[in-house]
Amino acid sequence: MNTRINYSFILKKEANKQGLYPIYLRAFKQGKKTEIATAITISDNEWSKQKQRVKKNNASCDKYNSILEAYEKKALKLILNNFVNEENPLTLTQFKNSMLSIGQSDGSFTDYLLSYLSENKARFKLETWWSYKSQVTKLLKFRKNICFSDITEKFINDYQSYMLNTLGNNENTTSKSLRSLRTFVNIALRYGYLKQNPFQYITIKKVDGKRDFLSAEELNRLTAVYYSNELQDSKSMTVLQYFLFACYTGLRYSDIKSLKKSSVTDFTLHLKMHKTGYAVTIPLMKKAISLLPTEMNGDLIFKVFCNKVTNRILKQIGEKYQIPKKLTCHVARHTFATVSITLGIPIEVVSKLLGHTNLKTTQVYAKIVDSVKQREMEKWDNL
Repeated sequence: MNTRINYSFILKKEANKQGLYPIYLRAFKQGKKTEIATAITISDNEWSKQKQRVKKNNASCDKYNSILEAYEKKALKLILNNFVNEENPLTLTQFKNSMLSIGQSDGSFTDYLLSYLSENKARFKLETWWSYKSQVTKLLKFRKNICFSDITEKFINDYQSYMLNTLGNNENTTSKSLRSLRTFVNIALRYGYLKQNPFQYITIKKVDGKRDFLSAEELNRLTAVYYSNELQDSKSMTVLQYFLFACYTGLRYSDIKSLKKSSVTDFTLHLKMHKTGYAVTIPLMKKAISLLPTEMNGDLIFKVFCNKVTNRILKQIGEKYQIPKKLTCHVARHTFATVSITLGIPIEVVSKLLGHTNLKTTQVYAKIVDSVKQREMEKWDNL
């Protein structure tokens, strides 16, 4: 029985959003196969199936072919070692895991991350996947070529300084990027690409960023704008409609976007939070009910535009009606939390309505509502 692993490079038939096709290393053994992404994407006319290499009409052919040669050398070495140790034949899983450790000391850290994200896309929520992808892009702006051996404590400190001083990122944004980098490092440690943890003596500060929210007066003003039909543009009216609904329910943009008619029964919302999977029940107040569309297309309640378009329109509305806040989708959630606390709704109830799993998360809002502090301190006058 043949226990040898055979392999070849293939050009996948499914193109990505840029119209490029990924190159994979496909390995066979006893009728089974496994595939390993190489992080190389090219046009279909740039691949030589016969030579198993990228053609010269690709501007990066030398770089890409060097990567393919590195994979081939690694594969040949593994198969050759298997001949020497035939008592414990190499499995496809062992072969794949060993291939993924290619370039442990001098290989590209960022190329591997892009490959890992491509191969494991189905495991992540779409927002998380895009967030990680953007963090890799940010790393490449700091340094074009990042090897595994480059990831040291000094590299992390230099990257932090770059974000704060060159990019002008605030501490919260910088901390978020460092947490993503730490996640990438943990992946590399788990699969043996790194031997030591460069984050061992680094503490990432968690900073409470500035949370914009509408006051009760500002919320009433925008609600009045919606009901007066002052906005002639139908797109602006639609955005303001689901933004106000979020202000009166505390829903995130992702929850508004996926909200279905079946989620509303007896003027109560029943749904699982998109971000956390936490089940919440939210009784709808009269204003929220009045914001529900009378006509709905399909099963979704609102026609929701992409986040970028929504925030652009909200910014325009804020400027037009002199709201001194940077209006975004998440301002609606902050508004619900702070106005609820201002109205005297117990923080434990607010926490449940927001779908928080930890009361400390909700207590952040209590810290920033000055009117509540004043109201509570006035109780001393009744002593």
